[in-house]
Order: sequence, then structure tokens, then C-alpha cells
Amino acid sequence: MADSIREQVIQAFATRISAQRSGQVSVEQPLPARAVWDLAESSERTSFGKLENTLTLSVGIMDRVDMQLNNSVQANGLLAELLDDALNQDATLGDLCERINYTGSTIDYPAPGQSEMAVLAEFEIVYRTSSRTPYQK
Repeated sequence: MADSIREQVIQAFATRISAQRSGQVSVEQPLPARAVWDLAESSERTSFGKLENTLTLSVGIMDRVDMQLNNSVQANGLLAELLDDALNQDATLGDLCERINYTGSTIDYPAPGQSEMAVLAEFEIVYRTSSRTPYQK
């Protein structure tokens, strides 16, 4: 069976930002590493008989602390690289969606003695499907 439009959107976004799907980013992996999770979705019927879906994706980035950099500088650099990868290209993911919105982030600074840091960012991707099937636009 073909993938739903939602699945195609998630795959395209994960590929764009070089993230694994629904995985745990850990210190055992080569760092920096990214993972994306599809958390929630809301949907609204449009006047044209379509569903306008807003998909919330959370992206986690983990990296080793660079002792030569201030933690804030390093974290903001990781976030900036992610935003550039996510937003500085075709905003429709090859005509799969209407738009990609960055909605916020949280920085998880390392505790004393910890050698990794994490950045969590959220995106909303708005896409449309037929009101009858999730496989058609």
C-alpha cells in the first residue's frame, strides 16, 4: 500500500534535516545526532472539501560539549543549523505541504560533569488531504 500524505511529509522532513525517525538520540551514537518525532496533529475541514492538517514534529539534537565554546553559543549554533536545514529550502517539501513553521525550542544545558547537551525544537507542518482519504491531496 502507498504511504499516506502524512507519512510522506514526515519522511521528507526527516530526510531534509538528516534525522532518524522516532529514535532515541544517545551518547553511544556518533554525535551530533538528530531525531524527529511526530507528536500530534489537528485537522480542520476547508470550504473546498479538503482537510487542512497541522502536524507537530519535535526534533531533538544531541552533541558533545565543546569545552572551547560557551554552552549557550554552542547550543544556539546547533539550533541555527537545524533551522537553516529545515527552513532555507523549498517550504512545500516538494509540494507535499503548504508551509513549515518553526514554533519554538528548549535548550537542555549540561549538568556539571555531563559531556553532552541537547536542543529540542518544534515545527508545525501544514498540509492538505482529501476529506475522504489520507492517501490523496
